[in-house]
Amino acid sequence: MRVAVYTLGCKVNQFESQAVSGKFEELGHEVVPWRGGADLFVVNTCAVTARAASQSRQMVRRFRRDYPDARVIATGCHVQTGAGELMKAAGGRLCLVGNDQKRSLVELALASAGCLEMYVGDIFRVKEIAPFMIRAPFDRTRAFVRIQDGCDSFCSYCIVPYARGRSRSMPPEMVHRQIALLELEGIREVVITGIHVGFYGQDLADKSDLLALLRSLCGAFPAMRFRLSSIDPSEISDEMIEWAASCPNFCPHWHLPLQSGSEKILKAMNRKYTGAEFRGVVDRLLDAMPDAAIGMDVMTGFPGEGDDEFFATLQLLQAVPLAYLHVFPYSPRPHTVAAALDGHVARKKKIERSALLRRLGAIRKQEFYERNRGTVHQLLVERRDKKTGLWQGMTENYISTLVEAREPGEEMKNSMIRVRIKEVRDRLAVAEPV
Repeated sequence: MRVAVYTLGCKVNQFESQAVSGKFEELGHEVVPWRGGADLFVVNTCAVTARAASQSRQMVRRFRRDYPDARVIATGCHVQTGAGELMKAAGGRLCLVGNDQKRSLVELALASAGCLEMYVGDIFRVKEIAPFMIRAPFDRTRAFVRIQDGCDSFCSYCIVPYARGRSRSMPPEMVHRQIALLELEGIREVVITGIHVGFYGQDLADKSDLLALLRSLCGAFPAMRFRLSSIDPSEISDEMIEWAASCPNFCPHWHLPLQSGSEKILKAMNRKYTGAEFRGVVDRLLDAMPDAAIGMDVMTGFPGEGDDEFFATLQLLQAVPLAYLHVFPYSPRPHTVAAALDGHVARKKKIERSALLRRLGAIRKQEFYERNRGTVHQLLVERRDKKTGLWQGMTENYISTLVEAREPGEEMKNSMIRVRIKEVRDRLAVAEPV
């Protein structure tokens, strides 16, 4: 059987889709690109924003329309929170597998008869993480590894706890087994990811935490480079900063969800820090790691965000030396507290504010790249750039960089080399081998 897997949303979804694809291949089926058609389509949906949910329904509808004889399986967060909308989009001919049943997805998909089938239960009854393992991603030099699922924070705007359930962690020995498998297959960098990685280990019988896991991974795999996908600022301790600054194979790259610079809005969002505390964390990170990339998530248009609250966010972002910015306009999500709040912001105003924040993000990214001109970095070479013919990769501090081969015709993919950044061109750094 030819199987196509289409993925929307976060890095955890990407990891899970890769695990599912690998399971199909182990059972003798061929995983193919979705554009070429297939006998079975798996759509791993997202629900974090209204747009992501809409895109999920569009893809289900498209596969159902364009390939009427194929089986279509929908799974993921939009299935868990909006099964009825997906059934309507597909005209009833759809197999729905919720996040609570995802560990059995391949078996359910292969047993599907192509009519309406629904395997969606209570996500809050799930107590253990699905034990997915992956092989090296095709044609890649780095991989996402999910160590945790679910979230206990219940931020007022966020649907994720209702889609993913309570926090659940992968036991450390299983994480080590996964990394060892990837190392054997040539992966040079692992991005540690989860829905809320700061909660890692709290649910395990033998209590652990994120810092203990990172220490053990970096020590056990010294030739591997490790990077964190995202972590809440309130979960970065001084001990973690001191360790990260001294660890040679932990990347100085921190992605922090700020969301707002307004104390009023942060409180309404049920975030666990103030703007001043956020700035303090950034200052301590950069004191210990001056070349670190600090990326941030920010939301605009949350209910009650007037001009004063928006400018408080803008002022905070202007005051910190960020390396890049991910901007999200607020969209009401079902089940959440924020959806019922007064003071919803007009769509036009959200678009204007988002555009302003994205312009600031572009400027700050350019400034960060320029600050690194003349500095030396470890570059993991990932691919050849089609436009320039140069090799392209990522530095340890998250600078996308072009570099010439050290010798004519040299194959540099998956090599780790020292480079010096010479210039910044077309939103990319250009470097020379050292």
